[in-house]
Amino acid sequence: MKSDRRVGRRSFLLAGAGLALTGRSVWAEGDEVWAAVRKSGLLRVAFYKDFAPFSNEGAGADVDIAAALAARLGLKMTPMFFDADENMGDDLRNMVWKGHYMGYGPADMMMHAPVDREYMARQDKVEFLAPYHRERYAIAYDRRRVDNLETMAAFEKLPCGVVVDTLPDSLMLSADGGRYRSQLKHFKTLSEAMLALRSGAVAGVMALQGELEGAVAGDADFPVVPAPLALLNTRQWPVGIAIRKGEPQLGRAIIEAMNALIAEREIERILARHHIKWRAP
Repeated sequence: MKSDRRVGRRSFLLAGAGLALTGRSVWAEGDEVWAAVRKSGLLRVAFYKDFAPFSNEGAGADVDIAAALAARLGLKMTPMFFDADENMGDDLRNMVWKGHYMGYGPADMMMHAPVDREYMARQDKVEFLAPYHRERYAIAYDRRRVDNLETMAAFEKLPCGVVVDTLPDSLMLSADGGRYRSQLKHFKTLSEAMLALRSGAVAGVMALQGELEGAVAGDADFPVVPAPLALLNTRQWPVGIAIRKGEPQLGRAIIEAMNALIAEREIERILARHHIKWRAP
C-alpha cells in the first residue's frame, strides 16, 4: 500500500468497538440497487488499487472474497478498482452513494470498509455490514538480527522502517520518550520498506498486519507479530462491506452470504491463499 495520508482505510484510526456480525441498523425502505443487481445478474464491487495482498493489479484476497460472495448470490462479480482519496468519507462518496465527478461509480458495494460503531453513527448515507476480518498494526522483523520482539528495545539500536505519514510513523517518533527516533527509517511505500527489510537495510517494518503477512508470504526469517507498543494494543478493527443506505434486501443478501462463507471457513481459506491469517471480526 501507499501512505496512510492517501488511503482512507489506513488513516482511519480506531480504538476498537463491539459489533454484531449481522450489522447494526434498522433497514430503511427501498430496494433500487438490489432490483437492478438481480435484473443484470451482476454485482459491481469497488476495490482499492495498490492494496496488496487484498486488491492489487486486479487480484487479491478481497477480490476473491467478493467473487465468492457474488457466486453465493447467484451473481457474477464485476470489479471497480479505484484510487483512494484524501479520507474515507471521500471514498464512500465516490464509490458507494454518489459516484466520482470523473464519471465512475458508485458500485453496488465496497470492500474493506471499517466497521466501527462511532464512525458508522456519523454516516447518514452508508451502511457498514458483514465484517469478515479484523485488522491491526504489527511488525515484521528480521529473525536473523532480532531474537524475539516481546518489547521494542531492539529498535533503540537497530533501524525500523515505516511508511511516511502513517500512524506507525507518528508513534515511532514519540513512543517511549522518543527512544526509537534515531533509528527510524522512512519509505514512500510498504513495498520499498519490505525490500529494505529483506536486504538488511532495516531490522523491522511496522504497518498493517494483513499487508505485512502478504508481503513476507510465510517466510520464516521474517515473522509478523503484533507491535509491542501500549498505544497499539487496543487498536484493532473489523473490516467489512459498505453499501448505500436504504437498500434492505441487498444488505440482507450480503449479510447472509457472508455469514455462510465465514461459517464454512471459506473466508479463512481465501485469506490463507494470500498468506493472511484470518482474525475473526
